[in-house]
Amino acid sequence: MPRISVIGAAMPQLKKKKRVAAYARVSMETEMLLHSLSAQVSYYNALIQKNPDWEFAGIYADEGISGTGTAHRDDFNRLVADCDAGKIDMVLVKSISRFARDTVDTLTVTRRLKELGIDVYFERERIHSISDEGELLLTLLASFAQEESRSISENVKWGIRKRFEQGIPSGHKAPYGYEWDGEMYRAIPEQGEVVKEIFARYLSGASAYGIAKELSKRGITGQKGVPMDDSTIKFILTNPSYTGSMLLQKNFISEGHTRKRNKGELPMYMVEGMFESLIPQGDFEKAQLIREQRADAAANKNPVLTAFSGLVRCGECGCSVSRRTTKYGKKWNCNTRERKGKTECGLRPVYETELEQAAARALRLEAFDGDAVKREVGQIVINKDSIEFRMKNGQNREVMRAYRKGHGAFSQKITCGCCGRKLECDYWKMGPKGQKKRYRVWVCRGCSFHRLLDDEFREAVAEVLGREDYEPRFVKEVSGVTAYEDRFEFHFVEGKVVEWQRK
Repeated sequence: MPRISVIGAAMPQLKKKKRVAAYARVSMETEMLLHSLSAQVSYYNALIQKNPDWEFAGIYADEGISGTGTAHRDDFNRLVADCDAGKIDMVLVKSISRFARDTVDTLTVTRRLKELGIDVYFERERIHSISDEGELLLTLLASFAQEESRSISENVKWGIRKRFEQGIPSGHKAPYGYEWDGEMYRAIPEQGEVVKEIFARYLSGASAYGIAKELSKRGITGQKGVPMDDSTIKFILTNPSYTGSMLLQKNFISEGHTRKRNKGELPMYMVEGMFESLIPQGDFEKAQLIREQRADAAANKNPVLTAFSGLVRCGECGCSVSRRTTKYGKKWNCNTRERKGKTECGLRPVYETELEQAAARALRLEAFDGDAVKREVGQIVINKDSIEFRMKNGQNREVMRAYRKGHGAFSQKITCGCCGRKLECDYWKMGPKGQKKRYRVWVCRGCSFHRLLDDEFREAVAEVLGREDYEPRFVKEVSGVTAYEDRFEFHFVEGKVVEWQRK
């Protein structure tokens, strides 16, 4: 007999929707332009939602940001990162100039997205970047946009420099000690006395750091309400405004769109009578002479520049991070933490070996390459739990921190539940069963609290926080741990307390 097999009806496959996002940008934070940005966002929201073949993947918008670079365009960089993560299939943009005014930036990003199979559609020019003719048209039109931006920039610079020649400042932002009354800068009596004290103490031999420390103790703050530091004092000591004169064009914007100190590249203009004088000209000149003499005496005759020099910033307070030599090796310290203490910044130092390993991982290299770092990395941000590499092409890459010497993540965070002292890391040569083996332990120097095995504490941390990357998470999320004979109490930054029963 013939055999009969039943073939079930094939389930129709649903067409996968294309995940579409949009990018919008305005370059000045005026009310009219912000309204334009709001209109762009509303338009793209409605456009994507009404297309049945599209799935809404988000609107990315930057307010008041120039299109001549990508470093400070947070949403643009977030868009590129989400494209890298495979969350987007297509990007809609109003025009090439809204995407970027720099030809290199436009082509670099669109080529990168094209390699990922992501199409960027420029509505005004009706160009799909993924098409064969797209790149040729993009090159031509992006060049026009860049030239237009350069022309506008040159016209603005010309106008500002002409006003400088006439002694007219660009804006009326007053330095510490002054306020603008519509005609000139008038001294604020209380702040003016502080300025006079700063110059008098400096001329009598005090350091900028010592002056700042004393003023901070007395609760005297700068313009923004924060305590003065040595950099604020140095700025006051070098500002000729306190003698009654105003120096115009001290800084300028370079061709690379970066702000630079004017060291003779352009003329400067000294305008007298713009400020109410607080300091005699002779005292000001003496202060400059003292600064030069101290700088010569403390100069580093053999500065060592590394691949990371000038790139590293603190993710906790935003201050710069400097290289230091210790008996354990080279490490990078936050300057705020180093000068003002752990209470002002909680960032722990990162060893240079760890920084090199993180750079190799971020750049996807088998071994560290300093030239590659200089070539590709624009900035490195050290966080408590990670190291963030901000690339020159606009991409951000993050590497979790790996704390050196095993106990680096826990140092100064474990408190004895008996006497309240911090536990210190040590080594136990005999071990709990008398065997001749070195064990890392945590001990209390203030009472008879039993040695705490580092392995047991790590087991507790791993169970409370999760098995992966528990050390960097511990540094970021846990404010401290109280150790008792029968339990550990984990105190989290957010306020909650978790108990772990000891075996």
